[in-house]
Amino acid sequence: MDETQQHSQARWGPKDRILLGVYRNDDLLVTLTKNALDFSWMMAVPSKFEELLSEEDIKSSADLLARFLPQVVEPGRMDKVIGPENVVDIFIQAWVAFMAERGVTLRALPPYFRSRVSYATTSSLPPPAPEFSRHSISLAHDSEDVACLIPLYIQFSSHGPVPAMEDSARADMIEAVNARTVWVCRVDGAIAGYTKVGRTTPRTIAIRNVFVSPQYRRRGIAEALVRAVTRYYLGVRPLGFDGSPEGHPVGGIKTEVCLNVADEGVVRLYQRCGFMLDEDARDPVTGRKGSFASIWRGVERVAV
Repeated sequence: MDETQQHSQARWGPKDRILLGVYRNDDLLVTLTKNALDFSWMMAVPSKFEELLSEEDIKSSADLLARFLPQVVEPGRMDKVIGPENVVDIFIQAWVAFMAERGVTLRALPPYFRSRVSYATTSSLPPPAPEFSRHSISLAHDSEDVACLIPLYIQFSSHGPVPAMEDSARADMIEAVNARTVWVCRVDGAIAGYTKVGRTTPRTIAIRNVFVSPQYRRRGIAEALVRAVTRYYLGVRPLGFDGSPEGHPVGGIKTEVCLNVADEGVVRLYQRCGFMLDEDARDPVTGRKGSFASIWRGVERVAV
């Protein structure tokens, strides 16, 4: 909901500030929010309740949200939801059942996208590794970098649920480079791969893209990028790479670097970088679960 998020979501249409929460006394259990008119609804569970909520808690919360939602928006605007898989699935069931009571037949659609959400902290990071320090990693900074990044971004997005066209890729890269959120790895002066960060909060920042051009793969570039960027935003020294800007990160040092992984083939790479993606992984300090399954799915109206 901060200015950075507003700016990055401007492409999804006008602002749409809808914030719904289910409380038990003073404890916020489940949230359902919408930030932009053409972007999906988002569900979340505060981290301290991730493992404490029973299925009955989630069902009752989902039912309350489903019954309250038409008081806030026209029901047809509930179409797609992103969030923890078990919470989203139960909410979709509650919404379909509630609308059926109102004489509207909806069909729950198969998932558009599945992933696993994880994070790294200073306590989960591995030590710097000499084999990654040889890579040249720095912030992208000019129009020439933007031009080189556009085809890489298009290739990256082609594997996701919303492939980018050239115009949207150019706009996204110009915005990201100007915001100093794109890091590149250069080989002989050429951009071999990049990673983009975003979704910044006072405590966290997320790695959004990691992509290496096919001709430069199997050289450790992706792992070097992830290790470097994660250490930089967590403020861990030594950084283990050359090329970082002086001083602290814009927005300050974070306590968590977050990650959303859709490709099972790269899970081990991220685990080597300190992300707790194993189903049994726990934060070494807090004991908090290291990851959860995320889903993006929706509903459509059935003509009768």
